[in-house]
Amino acid sequence: MNKRNVIFAVLMIVVFASCKKDKTDPTPSKVDTKDFLVNGNPAGGNYNFFSFENAAEVTQVDSASTKWDFAIRFETFIVNSNASGPGNAGVQIFNQPFDAITTAPSTSYRYDTTVSQKAIKGADWYTYNPTTRSFSPIAGKTFVFRTATGKYAKLEMISADPADDLGNPVVPPTRPTKIKYKIRVAYQGDGSQAF
Repeated sequence: MNKRNVIFAVLMIVVFASCKKDKTDPTPSKVDTKDFLVNGNPAGGNYNFFSFENAAEVTQVDSASTKWDFAIRFETFIVNSNASGPGNAGVQIFNQPFDAITTAPSTSYRYDTTVSQKAIKGADWYTYNPTTRSFSPIAGKTFVFRTATGKYAKLEMISADPADDLGNPVVPPTRPTKIKYKIRVAYQGDGSQAF
């Protein structure tokens, strides 16, 4: 009988020891730095569409889908929801450095309410110099996005340089046809709000 109790006790220890809580920590988001060449015409023309999931530009053909999260033309942003697309995207801008943002908020995302009422307004994130026809992202501003498919991402605009169609720098009085953005992004693909 003692031998049976010892075997039962050992078996119970093994069973309980193997029942450990599953790890629920989110996978850390990968941080990428990308160059993004966009239409430099402030008055009109096509937007350039970007997907956080693919960390790449999306073709104009897919602009009516949820394959993109935000788009930009010159310094005008649109997000994929409501007036600008079929997705569920939204955005907030924080006056905090990129690395200081460790969690995406659950609520208070802005979206494009009409074609003229954008979620992101130019003066929210850059300064403009009319003499040199250049603008610079404001340091310490971080965009936090809820993506078109309900995931989360954060973005920092590092630079915005006037360029020609090939991405080569241009200097006034030459008028740029493109803006070459350098962006830093972190995408949380598992749906977690933690970066």
